Amino acid sequence: MTGVVFDIQRFSVHDGPGIRTTVFMKGCSLACAWCHNPESISPRKEIQAYLYKCIGCGRCVEVCGTGAQSMSELGRVYDRSLCTGCGRCVESCYSGALVQTGRDMTPA
Repeated sequence: MTGVVFDIQRFSVHDGPGIRTTVFMKGCSLACAWCHNPESISPRKEIQAYLYKCIGCGRCVEVCGTGAQSMSELGRVYDRSLCTGCGRCVESCYSGALVQTGRDMTPA
């Protein structure tokens, strides 16, 4: 059995009494208007782009096999609809502007 986890929060003291470890899974179908974790909605691995961190090196464009990453006159462009979530762009990003949300994990 495998699930897609987007975060593990240790020493969690929010949302109730006591100290606990909280595992945040992807694939929530509730779509609550007040959701504090919108990155949990899609069940797929996703790439989060922090454009203010982008240095415009173009490395992500070079390694992207689907064309989801491209450069324009205005800077880097990210097309989520083309992204497969493979993470190659994240691994190649020098500045930390790209972060992968979700990783396959087993209960073990």
